[in-house]
Amino acid sequence: MFNFPVSAFPEVIRETNYDIAELTLAPESLIASSMIGAMSLACQGLIKVRVNDSLEFNTSIFSLVIANSGERKTSVDRMVLAPFYQRDKIKLAKLDEMKSVHDAKLRAWLEREKGILSQIRKKTIKGECTAALSDALVELQLEKPFLPKMNKLIYNNVTPEALQYAMYHQGSHIGLIADEGANILDRKVMSEFSFINSMWDGVPFSVERKTSPSFTIENGRVTLSVMVQKRPFDLYLRRQGEKARGSGFFARCLIVHIDEQLSTQGERFMDKRPKSAHYLTLFHKRINELLNEKDLQDELFSEKVLSFTPAALYEWQEVYNLIESRIGPDERYANMNDFASKLANNVARLSAILSYFIQGERPIEKEHVESAWLICEWYMDQAINLFGYEEGYYEALILSWLHREFSRSDIRIKYNDIRRFGPNVLRKGKLLDKVIINLEKEKVIEISYLRHGARVVCRGRDFYDNIFTKNPIFEYY
Repeated sequence: MFNFPVSAFPEVIRETNYDIAELTLAPESLIASSMIGAMSLACQGLIKVRVNDSLEFNTSIFSLVIANSGERKTSVDRMVLAPFYQRDKIKLAKLDEMKSVHDAKLRAWLEREKGILSQIRKKTIKGECTAALSDALVELQLEKPFLPKMNKLIYNNVTPEALQYAMYHQGSHIGLIADEGANILDRKVMSEFSFINSMWDGVPFSVERKTSPSFTIENGRVTLSVMVQKRPFDLYLRRQGEKARGSGFFARCLIVHIDEQLSTQGERFMDKRPKSAHYLTLFHKRINELLNEKDLQDELFSEKVLSFTPAALYEWQEVYNLIESRIGPDERYANMNDFASKLANNVARLSAILSYFIQGERPIEKEHVESAWLICEWYMDQAINLFGYEEGYYEALILSWLHREFSRSDIRIKYNDIRRFGPNVLRKGKLLDKVIINLEKEKVIEISYLRHGARVVCRGRDFYDNIFTKNPIFEYY
């Protein structure tokens, strides 16, 4: 499953993806990730999704796109997220206007405070009663002018301390978004996993400080949408990869690597046909409607709770059970338990986002669960390609199977027979090729060819004594 399942999107979203693809010639998977981030940012704080009485999730989505230079990351980001950047720009301009007025009011207020304090000081020296002045000082504190909250939507080049402060003082629903994500990966914010994971989980996060007042971020919501080149991402993996995987951060993300099979480079031929932005305009219109709705809802501090229709709930439960069945040692999600444990949650979140974006405050239909599952399943396959290949797990698994087959007196096994009868998890995709190459490199197996060109696998020099036989999964078969 190489190409992103754009057809799984509802019509307006699907056609928007096609519009942007025509305008930018960027990969559809890159565009889709950006669009999912935009819909998450617009919907978070407006809705939650309730699966049953004990399962209720917020709808923030984390997405991570690994794409090298030339994939049109910036073009797509600016096009998809235009309503958010425009709104932040307008708010910043208004804030600059209000700041000069606020500064004048604050100077006047400080003079009044100074006057009352001066009178209190004089009366205190004389031993006179200051109760009335103290009451006046208390009343004056209630009149102190405050600069209105900006509620900035998009942050990128920011430290965790600054982000936490902004979420507490300005607005707790934000997007951590970057089309050149090296800045974010280099910042400490992507190593503060307890904070970033808490925001995905939707739980309060307490910030303890020594030199300033401590505070707690309640009802925080963060949409993470980061596009980064492969080399900075690899460097990040070396520094933080084990910790990020162990903390569950990567498992919370919808991840894709735009490799040579997903890239459109080499296929971007220009033509003179007029390009349509009709659906992109509709997409932006809906984003703005949701942002306006959020401005009104901020005053109420409430989130709508979307539930599944009976058919949709049955479909989600089927998805949950299917995911669970794929976690076994020889199944599709083997060695990916952490990602699989968050997958049904992401399906529920994306179902709610697609539903609310298309039809507003109505129960989530079965079709939206089906769409979300196709999309999240695709991202899971991308995660397997990136992270499922760790610690020699699959080498040990195939070696266990080969050991059994060779013990049945076969001295060589056809490569295609491994595809047909070997471990389930290795029968599809490119993973088997990687595993076989690794085993051959370590002299565990040898590859030879029959007269008609068919590949066969034979025992290598170190078939019975290698690093993979020490993996517990070697005993599986």
